[in-house]
Amino acid sequence: EQFIKAESPKEINIDYHTREQIKRSVKTPTLQCFDDAQKIVYGLMERDSYPRFLRSDIYKALLDSLAADASNV
Repeated sequence: EQFIKAESPKEINIDYHTREQIKRSVKTPTLQCFDDAQKIVYGLMERDSYPRFLRSDIYKALLDSLAADASNV
């Protein structure tokens, strides 16, 4: 509920069709009932979140810190 329900504080970014499919499938859950949502979220991370993270100041600072540590060895 806290991740699948629309407008919930921890809602994941999935489409309406997938959300409804999960709601139906959790009534008689299987090991695969979240597979479609996982693929969608992973795809969004791969195309959006991860590239944005790689361009972030915090990631660049980490790389600089690691490079400085490596040069001090």
